Amino acid sequence: MRFTDVRQVEAPVADVWAALHDRDVLRKILPGCQQLSPVGTGRYSATLSAGVGRLVDTYRGTFAIEDIRPGSELLVSVASRGRCGSLELDLRVRLDEAFAPAATALAYDARARVGGLVSRLGRAPLTVAGGHITEAFFTDFARVMRSRSRAHVPAMPRQRLPMPAPASVTA
Repeated sequence: MRFTDVRQVEAPVADVWAALHDRDVLRKILPGCQQLSPVGTGRYSATLSAGVGRLVDTYRGTFAIEDIRPGSELLVSVASRGRCGSLELDLRVRLDEAFAPAATALAYDARARVGGLVSRLGRAPLTVAGGHITEAFFTDFARVMRSRSRAHVPAMPRQRLPMPAPASVTA
């Protein structure tokens, strides 16, 4: 299966790039992520839970991020197995400045392969599940980026207002 699209994230390219390499961010935005443990630079041991209809399984395997062009293009690879089959994913992501100020356009091209019992469900349910997982990823990523940008907004300096002149009383 193949999924391609362009999404916009309300954050500068450098911030989006850094977030896509941050393990804590990845754990929050990977749908069904139960565990993400580093095993090397850009490589993780991962446990993910995923379901299609009534078929729910836990997949264990590897998750890797490789910088193709540092700061602008990366490749994410997932290889995992569960009781009901296997899942492999190659996700190529390109980051560009978006038309909106301080926003990033994420163009992605994902190729997913499933094997085992899960593959017998057919293309239509797997495509729907893939679309749902993709939407959850980008929704969670946008939420995380919004919260990070709020956390990094410098506080406005307090201004001292002049004291009003004391009121005078005339008789």
